[in-house]
Amino acid sequence: MNGLIKNNLKLFFKTKYLLFSFLLFIAIINIFLAAEFYNYLIHEDILYYLGESQRLGIVYFVFFVFISYEYCVKNKNDNLLESISVTSNGKFFFYISKLITLVIIILIMTLNIMIYNYAVYFLKEINLWSFVKHIFLNNLLNIFLVSLTGICIGTMAALKLKRFKAYFLIILLTILISPIIEFVPYILFMGFGINIYPLMNILDILPPNLNWVSESLYGLSIEPYRWNLIIFWICLLSSAILLNVSSKKIKLINYISYILVILSIYNFYSYMNSGSIVKKDYNPINFTAFDELYYSNEVQREEKANFTIDSYDMKIKIDRQLKNYVTITLNETDVLKGYKFTLYRNYDIKEILDKDNNPLEFKRHGDYIDVYNPADEKLETIQIEYSGYSPVFYSNLQGVLLPGCFPYYPIEGYRRMYLKEQSSYIPIIRDYTVKFNISVESALDIYSNLKNEGKRYYGEAQAATLMGGFINEKKYEDVTFYGLSLEELPKENNLLRIDEILNQYKSVLFKDQYTNFKDMKIFQSTITLSSKLTDNGIVSFQDHILTYDLSEECLVQGFAQKNIPYDVNKLKVKKEFFDYILHKERFINISKSELENNMIYKFRRLFLEKINELGEDYVIKKTYYYLTDENDTRDSELFIRNLN
Repeated sequence: MNGLIKNNLKLFFKTKYLLFSFLLFIAIINIFLAAEFYNYLIHEDILYYLGESQRLGIVYFVFFVFISYEYCVKNKNDNLLESISVTSNGKFFFYISKLITLVIIILIMTLNIMIYNYAVYFLKEINLWSFVKHIFLNNLLNIFLVSLTGICIGTMAALKLKRFKAYFLIILLTILISPIIEFVPYILFMGFGINIYPLMNILDILPPNLNWVSESLYGLSIEPYRWNLIIFWICLLSSAILLNVSSKKIKLINYISYILVILSIYNFYSYMNSGSIVKKDYNPINFTAFDELYYSNEVQREEKANFTIDSYDMKIKIDRQLKNYVTITLNETDVLKGYKFTLYRNYDIKEILDKDNNPLEFKRHGDYIDVYNPADEKLETIQIEYSGYSPVFYSNLQGVLLPGCFPYYPIEGYRRMYLKEQSSYIPIIRDYTVKFNISVESALDIYSNLKNEGKRYYGEAQAATLMGGFINEKKYEDVTFYGLSLEELPKENNLLRIDEILNQYKSVLFKDQYTNFKDMKIFQSTITLSSKLTDNGIVSFQDHILTYDLSEECLVQGFAQKNIPYDVNKLKVKKEFFDYILHKERFINISKSELENNMIYKFRRLFLEKINELGEDYVIKKTYYYLTDENDTRDSELFIRNLN
């Protein structure tokens, strides 16, 4: 076998058109990587560079489909196969040696990309072992295994197809797996209601999301379902190759073929049960469209509960998706027949039990749950077991993004979750604290606003935020900052002068409610969080803040919002209020024609008219009292028009 492999390598490099194709391939790859390396020296975004390098997966796929077909077909045309086939198992060893030769070439070319990736890593000096592993796994999945799939397809084409049909297949597959075909299922679904996404996704072996802004907490997509899909194809095609090149008398090879078929079936089943993934396309079950389509048609509810919650005891397991067994201790003033909760609709409830483990009847309607009390006494405790995921607020082996403002655990009452007008989520923030005791089973290090001992998180807070992935913890005097390891915030030193920054706005934004920031935790928001939540992704709790930036403006708004009860009906005036205080010069310098003609500034025009009419100090003071007064239920427009 060793001799065959050596001879095949020599044959490969002695065949002029194969050698020329290989050298051209090397040149294209290295020119692209070198150009992107130069761009990296300008923008210094290590995750972006990794993503750009993984775009080459399609080039590798096409090259190795083509080269494997030509390499295997050449010897058929040279009648070499006939002479070898007369020897015992000659055909089998002939093709296997060729496949090994091609795998060696794949290894060399995969290392080519990895050298650039690791050069950028060492240049960045981030010292993050998990990202070293991330680079390796991306290249293994997106370059090596994609190329191996190409070899399997090219070899099968050489065994079964004539040249014209083989090249037609290569062109067709290249189109079907490449990003250029993405618009077809989108048009069919949006225009005709025909969903071919499940069919198209079976061929989706290339890395997703490369045309979208990278998720720095998460990295590039290497979820288990992607490994399952590509291993499914490799096992299935390898089995077909073995059955075609081996003699039926070789039972061992036949057994291996059957094992490969079983492995392919297992991996396809696992692929179909993908769980939580981050896929930013227009598939109706993924990141962009899943909730937007649902909430555009669903009527949301807002109803306060007639009970409160004393404590949560959660046993969370995060694997392909989130699984949670939560025990809720209730605070009831009266015996209730029903209990209303909000839990994100894509978490499937397995069972709900009372304190004695007796099943409780419940009804589920979207995000809302009604639990019924069959007895004439207080329930005191409710136990709920559920599992599932959100396409946006992910929880899997690669990353965890579960902000406390998102109902990944049951929240009392009916709560609005989504603002259709802005295509954004409404933070759910309760106005009192509860006790948390959470154990988390996860392959990742999880960071939380709660205290922690190992995998246990506990304490008293309004909500529990859990984040895991490329994140690190830094101490700045009395503030703990959880930053994204792959991003650099130029204004991080502002955390050392928070008191100085906030004091500038004390008379306007804090007044008698000025809050000490000692022991505060600040989480850097991801792209997902900042783009998908109202208030620019700035979410404020009494003990922690989520913000996408550490600029003075973001810090001031983050701390000031702690004293402002969240009310979706007041969002318009709240936005103008903060914009005026924090960006006054930009606010008032909008041209008169744009202010009058652009519908975006319709409410701003009203706000400015009141300032000109009644005076800045008066309007700002009245607006602040309006925002902080929970009993004032007027919406933004009614408030601003009634202001006098």
